[in-house]
Amino acid sequence: MRNHDLLLLCIDVGNTHTGLALSDGERILEHWRIRTQTDITTDEAAVLFNGLFQLRNRRMADITHAIVTSVVPHVNRALSALFEQYLEVDGLFVDHETDTGMPVRYKNPAEVGADRIVNAVGAYDKFRCACIVVDLGTATTFDCVSSEGAYLGGAIAPGLMISMQALVSRGSRLPKLERISKPPAAIACSTLDSMNSGLLYGYAGLVDGVLTRMKQEMGGRPIVVATGGIAPVLQDVSEHFDVIEPLLTFEGLEAIFRRRLSFSGRVELA
Repeated sequence: MRNHDLLLLCIDVGNTHTGLALSDGERILEHWRIRTQTDITTDEAAVLFNGLFQLRNRRMADITHAIVTSVVPHVNRALSALFEQYLEVDGLFVDHETDTGMPVRYKNPAEVGADRIVNAVGAYDKFRCACIVVDLGTATTFDCVSSEGAYLGGAIAPGLMISMQALVSRGSRLPKLERISKPPAAIACSTLDSMNSGLLYGYAGLVDGVLTRMKQEMGGRPIVVATGGIAPVLQDVSEHFDVIEPLLTFEGLEAIFRRRLSFSGRVELA
C-alpha cells in the first residue's frame, strides 16, 4: 500500500508520555516520545509538533491522514482542533466502535482501552499467531489474542514506576531513585541496591507470574510480545519475553489504517 504521497501521522497519547510517528502506511519513517501535557492547547500542540517535524526535515503540510489512540480526553479535543485548523485532515480516534478487524470477547467491549486493542492488532498483524502483549508503561497491561486473531481479554497491574514512586513516598528514610537499574545481586548490600533488587526482581516476578497463568489458560504456545518504555528494563530478568517491539502501538495504528483503506478504496476517517 506504500504511496509516496501518503503521510500518516500516528499518535499514542498515554497518561505519562505521548508517542508520535510518521508512516507511509507500511513502515514507520520517524518517531518521537514526549511528555503528555493534559492541559495542552491546540496552538501549543501545533508549535510542539511543528518543531519536532522540522528537526527531521519534515513538514506538517505534508501530512495527509492522522490516527490516534488516547486515554486522555482533554488531549483528544486539542488534537481534533489541531487536525482541523493546522493540518486540514480528518483524524480517526480509535475506540471500541472502530472496525479494527479484531473481534473483542470482553463482556463489555467499551471497557477495553483503545491502546490495548491497538497493541493486540499490531501484534497479531505482525506474527499471525496466538500471543500475549505486555505493555509496560504507567500501568502494565496484559492482552491475550487467540490464534484466530480474537481479543480474549487480559489483566491490568500498577506500573513499575508507580511502584517505585509509592515505595519512596511512603518510606520516609528511603532515598529517591533516579532510575531503576539491575543490582549486582538479588541479595543486595546497600539501600539503593536493595531497592533496585526488590523493585526489579519483584516486578519481574509479578509479570512472569501473570504470564505463567495466562499461558496455562490459553494452552498451546502463545508468544509474548513486550512493548512500552519499561520493557527494556525487564528484558534480561523476565523469563517469558520472546520479543520486544518498541513501535508496536504505531504498527497497530498502521494496520487499522490499512484495513480502512483496503475496504473503502479510499480513507473514510470522519
